[in-house]
Amino acid sequence: MKKKLIFKNNLEKNKYKYIFLLTIILIGFLSGIILANVLSYNDKKEMVNIVETYFLNLKNGAEVNYLKNLLNISSTNFLYFFLIIIFSLSIIGVLLNPFILYFKSFIIGFSLGIIIITYGFKGILLGIFYVFPGAIINLITYLLLSFHGINLSLKIFKAIFFKKQYNFHEIGLKYLKISLIAILILIISTLYETYLADFIMKLFTFLIK
Repeated sequence: MKKKLIFKNNLEKNKYKYIFLLTIILIGFLSGIILANVLSYNDKKEMVNIVETYFLNLKNGAEVNYLKNLLNISSTNFLYFFLIIIFSLSIIGVLLNPFILYFKSFIIGFSLGIIIITYGFKGILLGIFYVFPGAIINLITYLLLSFHGINLSLKIFKAIFFKKQYNFHEIGLKYLKISLIAILILIISTLYETYLADFIMKLFTFLIK
């Protein structure tokens, strides 16, 4: 009960920050979908070919290089993580962490847009399972990490320019705990995207020709 009350109070206190970050994510998502639809004919054709090749390989049971996938997915997932951490340790995190959320959501929106362009109405279902749960879980993790990172950046800013006093040892330990939880979630998400996502996606390839 006490933890629920603390969580509720924290959410109420910081609701405008969460609304701001969620708005950034929504704008990024919509921007990605819009860009997918306004690409030039040649660029759109190239993206469609990539998507068709991916899903046809899944449908035909093409051999998967799990080690290569693991390296690619983990490097991408943890690149975002480390950028957020690095930016959070300085005042630039206030500006750059929201940009990371925008870029990540933009990629998700763009991917969904291309899949829907490729397969039409059927692409909606394919697109949903393409980004869920892996990409969505990652985005939520980056959201929470960015939120606390922005708070840390703001405290650093106020300490430098307004001489406010903070217990940065306590704040640092709290952010370290959050970071470790984020690492655990990203590891699980990376393993899912590497070893299970393609198998689950394959179950829905009956929707394509």
